[in-house]
Amino acid sequence: MNALLMALDSIREKKGRSFLTMLGIIIGVTAVLVLVALVSGYNADITAYYEKLGVNKVNLSLTWYDRTRASDVYSLVYTYANDTLGDMVEGVSPSSSAQLPVKYRSTTLEESTIYLGSDQFSICNNYTLEDGRDLNEWDLEQRSKVCVLGSYVASALFPYTDPIGETVYLSGIPFTVVGTYYQKDGGTEDSMDDMLAVPYTLNRELLQSADVTSITVKVDTSQHVETVLARLEVYLAQQISSSVGEYTLENGNSAMSESSEETTSMSVVLGGIASIALLVGGIGIMNIMLVTVTERTREIGIKKSIGAPRGEIITQFLVEAGILSGLGGLIGIALGFGLSLILGKAMYDLILLPSLPVTLGAFSFSVAIGILFGIYPAVKASNLQPVDALRAD
Repeated sequence: MNALLMALDSIREKKGRSFLTMLGIIIGVTAVLVLVALVSGYNADITAYYEKLGVNKVNLSLTWYDRTRASDVYSLVYTYANDTLGDMVEGVSPSSSAQLPVKYRSTTLEESTIYLGSDQFSICNNYTLEDGRDLNEWDLEQRSKVCVLGSYVASALFPYTDPIGETVYLSGIPFTVVGTYYQKDGGTEDSMDDMLAVPYTLNRELLQSADVTSITVKVDTSQHVETVLARLEVYLAQQISSSVGEYTLENGNSAMSESSEETTSMSVVLGGIASIALLVGGIGIMNIMLVTVTERTREIGIKKSIGAPRGEIITQFLVEAGILSGLGGLIGIALGFGLSLILGKAMYDLILLPSLPVTLGAFSFSVAIGILFGIYPAVKASNLQPVDALRAD
């Protein structure tokens, strides 16, 4: 207790020097907390993006060597996935798209995304119907020129009227609006809401090709993705001859998983780099404690001459070093939380706070650094000879 009180008195007497001593620790702890929080915010932003796209998918890509012998793989996969794998599959849709101008009366959107999908397009791509109806099997069979609008296209072309039943033009071809989707990505230009969905059977008219070369299979849960992928692999191997074409199957969750792993690695690297500032702060504490030993040589000599044990001298200086680093850590935590909130809101529009394990780890590391770098000055003080110390000026 005496060592604690003496350490606090010493810090109060030299407030300016004590603050400068703590500055390295403050900067280090703040940097660690802010960088790790921002990386977690980036990860959350990327995860939200993939969730908007829709998770738990198997993506199929086809390449034909001999189009004269190419089979209707889409119809085969649609039937197989919905019937045989129906307990694990929620939907199947082509994933073809194009950037085309969309016009309604005098208003033209130059490059909205036109998706050519099936009656299960919205399920596969995480769109929810807001008004009207979705694409259906009749539209596909009859090659009906109908479309469902994303929220941005609906608001941009029809700011004051109900779009259902109105006619829009895609590359000069009239399409009847039969439905609209809820906003899912901010409802702005170039977002996922800047889109229309039309029957994929209009491929030839809009894309000048009737081939479906990319297909999305929506799986109910992440646990079933690998199973569905393996079953499709076996099925397609029986349907597609290697002399006619080839196919590629991809786990749609792999990109999100890889991104999460990358951000975790980034968090560790940036946290490690920021921790260097803590080491610099520890060196600063050691230097100041060496100065303190020199300034208090007579005090140490008096203590040793009246019988103070060596351990008491060491404890006194280690406690002071620990308090300096601990106070620096607490100030760094306060600054780290404040900056994380400000930057998180500005950069990602998220409320970001450093996690409890990272906060406790940074604080513990700062105290440990202070004590570690305080050992040498403390031992040096305890080794002073009383007679030599009492003679010091």
